[in-house]
Amino acid sequence: MSKPDDFGPARATRENVYTADRLELQDNVDKRVRAQWVKIMKLRIVREMLNECYEREGVNHMQNCRVLVERYLRDLPEARIDGTPYKFRKNKPE
Repeated sequence: MSKPDDFGPARATRENVYTADRLELQDNVDKRVRAQWVKIMKLRIVREMLNECYEREGVNHMQNCRVLVERYLRDLPEARIDGTPYKFRKNKPE
């Protein structure tokens, strides 16, 4: 089956987007979210290590836990879920 001539982002509707394209799109979204969850879980492990270091070191925690704090602060901005990179909007009534 050939694609229609007017196929493109402006003309993409549920009817003319092929099933294979939708499956590929959903697979890409799943991979992206999975990668973001891995970053979040790594950050959680670093945070738990930081809490243990803080409790273990007591008054010397600022010197002895510095490496963990720097790693946590470096990885913090990247560890979030953005969801899909695509903008889905509802149709606005005119």
